[in-house]
Amino acid sequence: MYKKPYLLTALLTAVMLVFSAVTTAVAENKAAQVLIVNVDVWDGTSDEVQKGVDVLVEGNKIKRIAKGIKAPNATTINGQGGTLTPGLIDMHQHLTLNGGTAAGNNWDAYVQGAHASRAAEYLLRSGFTTIRDIAGQTLGMKKAVNEGILPGPRMYTSGPALGPTGGHSDWNTRTAGPGAKDYQQLVGNTHVVDGRAEWLKAARWNLRNGADFLKVMAGGGVASEFDPLHLQSPSPEEMAAAVQAASEYGTYVAIHAYTDDAYLKSVKAGVRSFEHGFLATEKSIKELKKADAWWSFQPYGGYALLCGEYPDWYTDVMIKKGKMVCEGVINAIKTMKKHKIKTFNGSDMFGWDNWHNAIVNAAAPTTLLPEDLRYTSLETMKMSTSLPGQFLREETNQSRNDFLDAKLGVVEEGAWADILIWNGDPTKDVSLILEGDNLRMVMKDGKVYKNLLVDPEHESFRAAPAPAGHSFNM
Repeated sequence: MYKKPYLLTALLTAVMLVFSAVTTAVAENKAAQVLIVNVDVWDGTSDEVQKGVDVLVEGNKIKRIAKGIKAPNATTINGQGGTLTPGLIDMHQHLTLNGGTAAGNNWDAYVQGAHASRAAEYLLRSGFTTIRDIAGQTLGMKKAVNEGILPGPRMYTSGPALGPTGGHSDWNTRTAGPGAKDYQQLVGNTHVVDGRAEWLKAARWNLRNGADFLKVMAGGGVASEFDPLHLQSPSPEEMAAAVQAASEYGTYVAIHAYTDDAYLKSVKAGVRSFEHGFLATEKSIKELKKADAWWSFQPYGGYALLCGEYPDWYTDVMIKKGKMVCEGVINAIKTMKKHKIKTFNGSDMFGWDNWHNAIVNAAAPTTLLPEDLRYTSLETMKMSTSLPGQFLREETNQSRNDFLDAKLGVVEEGAWADILIWNGDPTKDVSLILEGDNLRMVMKDGKVYKNLLVDPEHESFRAAPAPAGHSFNM
């Protein structure tokens, strides 16, 4: 009977040794590796590509960039001499606003969500590995996508847009009474708020529920009925309330606005991201420069669309306002370039027939603008990769930002493995991104979502979706 303690000790020792061995094995188990060979690499910031280098991905990050990498256990992808770039970043999306600002009153939240989810996957497989959804109820969708439950680009979202009664976020019917909430407000695509207390409450609600930043309608807009472009509402006090709430959470405000007055009011309040601005002049653009703020450029929506290619749901009022914006857009772009305002690109695409124009917008600073206004292909690519990546890293809530573990918008050692491979070099000719088959591979977070580098019969072949009427052929 005196042998039992010795047996127990021996048994415990054996269990501990087994546990130690398992722990060591788990610790030594490396993440899966993918080795991409036979590519030229553009890192998102440089003026030239690196010729003939390899890229080793381990897990969801880029581990090494060099010539002749040896990784015997890696899955090898032959880039077939293509150009490897960072994934595209679209900084102005509206996934839940299907069919325009008012159409959401005709479709329940289930249909809106279904189309938003399909659009997110469509954008991902079109080359957008990160988006900023900037007005609409995508707080839950962001969480689902970022946690890998739904497919789509990495997402930053503002949640519902904030604006006053009669402003650009007021999409109610003409017969609605004061304070009446339409379906868009009930499902959280928009907030219509008046007075400092209401603005603080709505802003804090967004942030409490996971918003990465706040979207404020700081003046009138085109795609809405009741707000003249030069609307002076919200008040400076209401703007300040939104910036205060964002500051409490360590993040920023992005504004919708077109005019000098709206921009000046917003600069003074501390806004960091200035959307549109196509009626702005030197008067306000100089102040953006002083504040070291950013301009969010919508070249397709602001120039091509508002200078004639109006969506079929635009009313006569909207078309009239669009023509007014068109008259100022040339001067605004010239002045932004003159003062070298920090600029990134966002498509402002919403609606079943419009999401495929996100890629048109990504190339538009070079391909659609008048010749004397065009950006180079290299500048245009930077506006959809490294520059938005820099903004998102620097300005978004540092304690809540899901993606601070690595850099976005660049191909560097340690950066997120968000990678595209193109047939050709888009930094020399960005128009090639407009042909879907030129995008040979899409990798996001180390996973491949499109792969045309193998035969269609190969098990790893992944085709891309194409627009098909009011939906997408997935």
